[in-house]
Amino acid sequence: MNRNIRNLVVIVIITVIALFMLAACATTSSSVSQGIRGQYAFTGGGAALIAPLGFETNLKPKGPPGAYIYQTFSVEGVYRFERDGTGSFKALNHSAILPFTMPNPNPPPPTITIPSSAASANVKFSFHYTVTEDRKITITADPGTYSSESKYGPSAGSISHIDGMARTGFISPDGKMIILTGGAPSVMSFVAPFGNMPPTTQMILHSSAVLFYQHD
Repeated sequence: MNRNIRNLVVIVIITVIALFMLAACATTSSSVSQGIRGQYAFTGGGAALIAPLGFETNLKPKGPPGAYIYQTFSVEGVYRFERDGTGSFKALNHSAILPFTMPNPNPPPPTITIPSSAASANVKFSFHYTVTEDRKITITADPGTYSSESKYGPSAGSISHIDGMARTGFISPDGKMIILTGGAPSVMSFVAPFGNMPPTTQMILHSSAVLFYQHD
């Protein structure tokens, strides 16, 4: 009888331990965020497709054929990550743009004309991020914080504001390097005047960047 009681107690203890182990596994699922901390320098580049009339649901620019602006760019700067899942971004963006002309849907002026040009701009925003168990990181700019101040080129002195910036990538096992891409195409919207562009102006970026840890 005592032996049966002892065996029952052992079974109960094992069951309880197993339940605790399952609970611990559940709390370390791939959806749980893992914070990182420090300043990372980076360089990168890519291209931007700008649609003055916005994008269709299939990601084609709205309007007549040719109603888009194509821009290439390179960028250098720093990401700052905090353990609580927040951070900040500062960079210098260098771009080159192809010529563009289309009827203005909100004249005056009757047409929108942008000549071929090169430019540089200071870009900054604050963001929040998540990191999963497989070291995948997702960075999303906080609404209302993304600004681009043109320093050189035809629009020098102007400031534009954009919402919708998001980046994904992976962190190296030692945490010293992060590789980012634009992920699936995401539409960014201009929320402040962009030259003589209409308020419907949107943009899709295709880019990549390599981040290197500098210091805490």
